[in-house]
Amino acid sequence: MKQHIPYLDGWRGCAIAFLLIGHFFPYSGINFGTVGVALFFVLSGLLMAQVLFVQRTDFGSFYRRRISRVVPSVVVYLAAITAVFALTGNQVSSSELLSAATFTNNYFVATRWTMPFGHIWSLSVEEHSYVLLSLAAFWCRARGGRGLHAIAVIVSAMLLAIAVYSLVPGAQAPNFYLRTEVASFGIFCSGFLALLVTQGRYALARAWIAPAALAAGIAAHWWSVPIELRVVLGAGGLAVALNAMAYAPRWLLAIFEFSWLRTLGRYSFSIYLWQQPFYQLTYRSGLPPVLGLLLSLIAGWAAFHLIENPARLYLNKRWGAKSPAPGFAEHTEVFR
Repeated sequence: MKQHIPYLDGWRGCAIAFLLIGHFFPYSGINFGTVGVALFFVLSGLLMAQVLFVQRTDFGSFYRRRISRVVPSVVVYLAAITAVFALTGNQVSSSELLSAATFTNNYFVATRWTMPFGHIWSLSVEEHSYVLLSLAAFWCRARGGRGLHAIAVIVSAMLLAIAVYSLVPGAQAPNFYLRTEVASFGIFCSGFLALLVTQGRYALARAWIAPAALAAGIAAHWWSVPIELRVVLGAGGLAVALNAMAYAPRWLLAIFEFSWLRTLGRYSFSIYLWQQPFYQLTYRSGLPPVLGLLLSLIAGWAAFHLIENPARLYLNKRWGAKSPAPGFAEHTEVFR
């Protein structure tokens, strides 16, 4: 696939929109914030599978682009929040800062976050998944494999981990659903489906599949659905929906191709990072939700233009990174 794919930008925009709705205008039946994260995860799986296993991007370029895309923004965010907390006399938690800075806070989860770093858990899951996917790709390239079996093994291991946490007495760790071996199921499920379709093993070529799977994936996040099924059925349904979008009815594609939704997707990573302080202020200090949402959008827009995009362009130019091939790879340039 060599052309730009507008609905992928809209999918990313829909993900951040759901996350913002879940944070600032929560609905008691469904945690739309969780749905938004799941939408991000399945998009990650699709894109990274294409980049590593289909386009076979060299690992140096892969990691340089991930670093230039993520690290500067996160470093500035953590430093700025820590400075504000210190200057205003608020408690600075070294453990929360360290776990967020090392992308491990999905394992070291505080009972109650004192600093607005809790959302880094989902970014931690993605960073771990990048490493695992690249290792699988390295193994496959060394042995002439195409990746499908390797990802299938990883998905199977995750299903086993979910079963152990759920069914074995005493095995359930606190917040186990935030751990990479569970939470990244959507990433690897989507990657597996992407390779399945790309290699011609299976086609999701029915117009009804994408809307039905999308509805099922969202519905699986209903409050009464056990957390294990929310992960498997929710993320699995969304993974099917995304990989079937090429055959979706025109009305569904038109929704994801709305210009404002695609624009929101462009700013999604910076919005994701900088909405958290305003979310925390909304539910701990009484900041009006509408104002919290507005400030999140403004902060995300500013951070994109002042930090994220300049840093990415500078580092890629300094490292002499080649422009990505058209198609799926170009979507990783605005990825999160």
